[in-house]
Amino acid sequence: MDAKDILGLPKNSVPQERKPRPQKDSQRKPGGISREVYALTGGLAPPKPAIDASQLKKRPPPDEKITWQWLPFTNSARKDNLQLYHWVRVVNGIPPTGDYSFAKYNKSVDIVKYTDEEYEKYLTDPVWTKEATDQLFELCQQFDLRFIVIADRFPSSWTVEELKDRYYSVARAILSARAPSPGDISGHPLVKEPYNVSQETKRKQALSKVLSQTKQQE
Repeated sequence: MDAKDILGLPKNSVPQERKPRPQKDSQRKPGGISREVYALTGGLAPPKPAIDASQLKKRPPPDEKITWQWLPFTNSARKDNLQLYHWVRVVNGIPPTGDYSFAKYNKSVDIVKYTDEEYEKYLTDPVWTKEATDQLFELCQQFDLRFIVIADRFPSSWTVEELKDRYYSVARAILSARAPSPGDISGHPLVKEPYNVSQETKRKQALSKVLSQTKQQE
């Protein structure tokens, strides 16, 4: 018995050839990225960004000089010609021309208007006078149908729901009176979905009860 028998080694003394290990394809680290960040990607190339990063900070041409100047401006949405100041981007000493950029957002709601003859013929109401109706429509025009604000400005103690009911009933009556036939306005929102003051009042009452519940009542 020799040492090979003790160690359990084969008696064949011819060394076996070792299989070469497969070499991993070495990928070169791309430029512009640190070694630590590249190691987190597992050697995979990062995905291509959807936006070209070179365009995020596009430099102006060499012959284009850009400055910011404190210049006056007027807003066409105002009727008093108020002159204010703001910072403006000026290119080559020439300030931008045209209207104030935010004037395009000056939009107002189209309010139905009626004549005295139309009021006497279609809009008389035992509860509402013509003076109160005129004032309601003026406030609707001024505050763009924001009935919470309108109810606060209205001199009488009408509720928001009552003011809405009067406005929408008048607008619907005028549309119906001016239409050549009922089918011409059948798809109009004021006619197709008329305002229901009783349903709206009950809905708000139910909502108030739900919101005023305690944790025990829930």
